[in-house]
Amino acid sequence: MFVEFEDHVLHAETHGDPAKPALILIHSLGTCAAVWEKQVQALSADHFIVCPDLRGHGLSEVSRSTVSIQSLADDVHAIVASLNLDSYHVCGISIGGLVAQAFAAKQPDRVRTLTLLDSNLVSLNPSMWRERARKCREDGLSSIAEGVLSRWITPGYRQSVGGRALSTMLARTPDEGYAAACEALADADCRVQATVLRMPVTVALGEFDEATPRAASEALAAALGGVAVTTIPGAAHIPLFEAAPLVNGLLAAVLASN
Repeated sequence: MFVEFEDHVLHAETHGDPAKPALILIHSLGTCAAVWEKQVQALSADHFIVCPDLRGHGLSEVSRSTVSIQSLADDVHAIVASLNLDSYHVCGISIGGLVAQAFAAKQPDRVRTLTLLDSNLVSLNPSMWRERARKCREDGLSSIAEGVLSRWITPGYRQSVGGRALSTMLARTPDEGYAAACEALADADCRVQATVLRMPVTVALGEFDEATPRAASEALAAALGGVAVTTIPGAAHIPLFEAAPLVNGLLAAVLASN
């Protein structure tokens, strides 16, 4: 589906029966809605799943204005509002987790559960993100792709179907779409939003995640009411393919309990 918001065309994939409980899945930097393929396969029989493409990713237009975590959350809200959903479960990974926090804080009474994978509360390294944005604009996303992929998945998974799919998603992300999102990450700060997020929250990260250190997930969990941090064994920053059964089981348990 496509919607227009603030003179930009945004895209989202939808799966399942709209009459069933809704689940919003928000992807990571440099990927797109397709990164949730394994979760959609496992959960769409019992849920109506909405997978937005963040601005500048997938089939959503590259932004012609400054991108922030809040503006990305507003994009997701525009997509969800067009579907007339009264309530929903929300899950985000990496930058998608920050967007999920900002999105959930806008109408917290409509969010049944919030699941945050390999994400954080505030920017971990603003200068690194700004430098990455500059590098991407000057030399192209391909100039940093190897370093990015090495953090997304474990070395042994790189040549698998899922590993190659992630590589393709990254390669097809527009340079400016990636750079603009890097700048949003440089300024990311969801501490104020955390004060209103009192729905059931789950925080989890891959065992070998170097992009989001465990301390960052623990700080996030503490800000959200002191919830426990779940470790996803054998996975790095993006466990959605590499540890799909574990991620699917975690989400299924969250959805079943609320």
